[in-house]
Amino acid sequence: MYDSSAGVSMVAMTSLPELNFHHLRSFWVVAHQGTIAKACGVLHLSQPTISEQLRDLARALGAELFERDGRRLRLSDTGRRVLDYADEIFAIGRELHESLAGRASDRRIPLVVGVSDSVSKLIACRLIEPALRLAEPVQVTVQEDRHDTLLQRLADHELDLVLSDAPLEAHLRIRAFNHVLGESAMAIFGAPAYARLARGFPASLADAPMLAALPGTAQRRAWDAWCTDRGLAVRVVAQVQDSALMKTMGQAGLGLFAAPDAIAASIGRTFGLRRIGVIPELRQRFYGISPDRRLANPALQAITARGRDLFA
Repeated sequence: MYDSSAGVSMVAMTSLPELNFHHLRSFWVVAHQGTIAKACGVLHLSQPTISEQLRDLARALGAELFERDGRRLRLSDTGRRVLDYADEIFAIGRELHESLAGRASDRRIPLVVGVSDSVSKLIACRLIEPALRLAEPVQVTVQEDRHDTLLQRLADHELDLVLSDAPLEAHLRIRAFNHVLGESAMAIFGAPAYARLARGFPASLADAPMLAALPGTAQRRAWDAWCTDRGLAVRVVAQVQDSALMKTMGQAGLGLFAAPDAIAASIGRTFGLRRIGVIPELRQRFYGISPDRRLANPALQAITARGRDLFA
């Protein structure tokens, strides 16, 4: 039978298998938790009940969703595809619930953003700003920590987004997605007393006091590689984890430091520092890392859109 007014085959619609969303949710929680035992605490269901729901879902979809990996369950190829859809389905469900709850009680929609300690505070501020200017009120919580710590918290569903200068790497086996926000050439900044080093840059950096990121970070590895390629022997007087502290130390005249050229004007206005020179081949890329491939949350969409404008 064909309903011409709707343009839909009723036979095709009735032949579709029925999807039990209770079973799909159990699968989704088990996939993210890694074991049925951990999922029991989240779902408040017994292990036999969850196991039966997973079997019923696999039968309905006609494929195995998990493979055993010791005590943990590892997603099959089909399971990974199903999880992609489940992530989007439940993300939209959360968005609907938050939207209706916000309309009923006029509460602000919560957004928890983790910022890697290697990301400039000026850049983080510029990226987060548009989320606070949406017509629908948003309450943003910003938490700073190490890149690897933030990724684990993202995997534990404690964060909605991580802003970092390093991507999520595949070997970490964390269910999340990289969204490239943009990249910027790096520039060297210093107090006005170092303005003379602009002449003969970058060779003028030889033996100049440098403030560098911590060893092992993406920014430090890129800096060390650039210095090696140039045959440039620089004198690192301090290794600083916090980007804001590095700028404050630079303001005090304690040394030069590298920062994205995209915020050169802001660094000059805020800290009274001079741009000594730009290093086009030394670049820093920025990422938004989220649990969902598709960013349905308007606040997250605003952050990624600002990234494209900031680093254009």
